Amino acid sequence: MTETVIKADAETAAGDEPAIDEELLEEAQRHLGTSSRNEAINEALREFVDQQRARRRQALQDLRRMSDEGAFNYDALDEVDT
Repeated sequence: MTETVIKADAETAAGDEPAIDEELLEEAQRHLGTSSRNEAINEALREFVDQQRARRRQALQDLRRMSDEGAFNYDALDEVDT
């Protein structure tokens, strides 16, 4: 796995948008098989968003399964409310 190094530069300190790490972008293009910068960025963002959606979907499924299996004591909530 490639170690990502975050580089501070004068642009970031001035409040401007941080510069894109060219080496990281080139590596992403190789891994993704893309030919343009925009295509690589869009594909990387798409993969990131898809992964996050899958994680949330799995978490919801896990909670539903746990609830169906009786993992939560809803009666205890009623006791706290009274």
